[in-house]
Amino acid sequence: MPKDLRNFIQQISTTIPDQIQMVTEKVDPKFGVTAIAGRLAKEGKFPALFFTNLKGSSLPLVINLTATYERLALALDTSVAQMTRVYGERELKPIPPKVVNDGPVKEIILKGEKASLSVLPIPTHNELDSGPYITGGVLICKEPDTGRHNAGIYRHEVQADDQLGVYFQGAHHAGYIYQRYNEKNAPMEVAIAIGHYPAFMLGAVSRVAGVGGEFEEAGALLGEPVELVKAETVDLLVPAGAEIVIEGIIPPHETHFEGPFGEWPGYYVAEGEKPFIKVKAITMRKDAIYYDVFPASREHLVLGSLPRMGNIY
Repeated sequence: MPKDLRNFIQQISTTIPDQIQMVTEKVDPKFGVTAIAGRLAKEGKFPALFFTNLKGSSLPLVINLTATYERLALALDTSVAQMTRVYGERELKPIPPKVVNDGPVKEIILKGEKASLSVLPIPTHNELDSGPYITGGVLICKEPDTGRHNAGIYRHEVQADDQLGVYFQGAHHAGYIYQRYNEKNAPMEVAIAIGHYPAFMLGAVSRVAGVGGEFEEAGALLGEPVELVKAETVDLLVPAGAEIVIEGIIPPHETHFEGPFGEWPGYYVAEGEKPFIKVKAITMRKDAIYYDVFPASREHLVLGSLPRMGNIY
């Protein structure tokens, strides 16, 4: 069976059960999820937290899953002492993805008005954040001239039931791709994959040279090909084993005010006019688990630092 998010949750539960905690009391996604994670962090504790009873949604949520190097090492089947070397060596042996006809992420397909972001328990994380943000989604797009798929993690502000902000920095490959679509005056098709095995997430934030290559990088880290399936409403391939995929388009030359948002340095940064995504479809597993990254926290730093250490090695 291909590796996915629930495989990894089971691994933690079996091998290091003290590093995952179930929260069964009703919690409001607005500040409640990060309040609990933040309180534990002040005590020097960073367990993965699995919430089963969230206000306004029937879906469970996991946060802090990738907040320790011990758990990232587990995802690479190695030790903390060896994980940088293992990461660097695997990068040299990319594994191409495998296209399949169907996958668990297609068990539920919502289109049109049914594709409402309100079905997802998207948290509001920090006191001065402008609203709920998707923080653990992997944005997938295609370079228009070469057709190469690119993947990366960006922040996505919920601006309406069918609209998400997207924030590209100057060096982001997806930002270059967006500029190219603007030059062509064409909409940019995108998909946001939420919830997968941590090695897939690490591949998405790796510093791969040039545009594209993240699926191959993730395959190398997983030790198996990433299984991809065709999206429903956009001409893209998406992870068949993801928990949730949001499909949409970024209109050319249009912006919406976005931010502020508490970013990884521990400050509220970069509010202003930014591109946005019009949601066209949401596909998911029947019992989908919403994966969230705790921004401006240890998880945010740990998840981003291992790929850089591996790249340097």
